[in-house]
Amino acid sequence: MRFVCYKHSLILGDNHIVTKQFIALKREDGSLQFTNFHRYVKSASKIKPISDDGNKRFSYVVKFLNYVFTKYEISSLDHLTLDMVKDFLMNYGLGTLPGDTSHRKKTTVEICVNAILDFLTLYLKGRRDKAVLSINELYTTTTFTNKRGRTIKRKEPNFDIFYDDSNTEQAIFRDMPNAAFEMLFAHIASQHKDLLMVVALGAFAGLRPSEACNVRREDSPLGPGILFHQSYGETFKVEIDLRKEIPLRSDLKPTGRIKKERMQAVPYIFLEVFVDTYNDYMAYLEGQKYEKDYGPLNLNKQGKALTYDVYYQRFRKIIREEMIPIFLNSDDEEVVFFGHLLQEHNISPHIFRHWYTTQLVLSGVNEISELMSARGDKSPDSAWVYLQNKGEIAKQYRQVNDGVFDYLSWRANDLFGGGE
Repeated sequence: MRFVCYKHSLILGDNHIVTKQFIALKREDGSLQFTNFHRYVKSASKIKPISDDGNKRFSYVVKFLNYVFTKYEISSLDHLTLDMVKDFLMNYGLGTLPGDTSHRKKTTVEICVNAILDFLTLYLKGRRDKAVLSINELYTTTTFTNKRGRTIKRKEPNFDIFYDDSNTEQAIFRDMPNAAFEMLFAHIASQHKDLLMVVALGAFAGLRPSEACNVRREDSPLGPGILFHQSYGETFKVEIDLRKEIPLRSDLKPTGRIKKERMQAVPYIFLEVFVDTYNDYMAYLEGQKYEKDYGPLNLNKQGKALTYDVYYQRFRKIIREEMIPIFLNSDDEEVVFFGHLLQEHNISPHIFRHWYTTQLVLSGVNEISELMSARGDKSPDSAWVYLQNKGEIAKQYRQVNDGVFDYLSWRANDLFGGGE
């Protein structure tokens, strides 16, 4: 048997979808035995809204449980020791757990450490007389004042945290040359037009892939998912409504999470190509069946809202089976180099959001608040990394792309061949 996450969705109030996660033991025949471990998978110091489903905290905890129960053959979490916890976190940080294929960033390791410490804190509070491990063995609580003058408590592990940041190629290969981007986008537009808008929402509006799967049509009965502001027949502003997760499928299957609820504006430099792409996509959808009671923008082959999982798998297949050969046969040596990198590393649809952010920084965005707004960030950490490394990004793009993406001369019609 192994531990797995089980998700259950329900609708509350005004079309508000709530997804809750549970931890179950899955037998070889596929049957599930539910545990009560979900009670401890939450931040020990923060109150979360009802819509919070634990997100990645569950995946960290499930990975931890499978490791310690399998390797050490314990029958109860009460038998857990400090050495077992340290062993898991060391291997997680170094990327040497069973099934690991890549290194992990320091920030990812720290998030996992905090999730495991929070989980064990809540579990051990009710098991003080029965558990071998104690909270005091795990960490020391320190207090500091942040920039806003608020007092913050932080768990400092009583052991070293390891991570391997030697894989510097990872940062380089994520920077997709503009020529490679144009080839990929043109291929999607001609061969996989059903994915055209979910890609455009990442590349031209900076949405996370899961958020792009949550977008509704302009005429959705649940409210317009995209709002076009026009004057004298010209579109001067486009906004995407991400203010609330709404079920977009009759089977209530979640399409993807909205990390930060907001109205997201399309930056002016991408406005024209975004509108052209949208018009081309809607022309493609004309006459196709879809669930009109929900009005999803991105559809699967059955006319239901596209889910992030399906989008992710299709994107990976397109890259692996179609784009790598195209890149390798290019006359552009940088595109060929990028193709070789893709043979060694996997990428996800998140690369469009990375490309989008890079283009904004190169176009002159230099205020952290402006970049956070354009990305829909909750914290400044990610935006700060781009701005802090702006010089290196500009240097690399001058070497690889010979200039910033030319927004004014590049048109969707050039790629679509006049539309299909």
